[in-house]
Amino acid sequence: MWGNKLEVQYACFNEFPVQCVGCPEYTEVCQDQGAELALFAGLSTFAPPQFTRKIVKECKRYHKRIVEYLR
Repeated sequence: MWGNKLEVQYACFNEFPVQCVGCPEYTEVCQDQGAELALFAGLSTFAPPQFTRKIVKECKRYHKRIVEYLR
C-alpha cells in the first residue's frame, strides 16, 4: 500500500573499535604511504610526513571512523 518504507534506526552500544571486530559493517584498511613519500622526495621545500602507514577503522552503518598513524 505504501510505496515508501521507513528505515528503522538502531543504536549501537559497542565500544568502538574494540568491540566491533566481529561486526559485518566494520572494516580495517591499512594504507601504506610509500607513494606519497616518493612524491615528497621530489619536493625539497616540504618536509616529508612523519608517518609511513595508517590504519583506517570504520563502521559504515553507524558512521564511526578512526585513523591511526604508524611510523
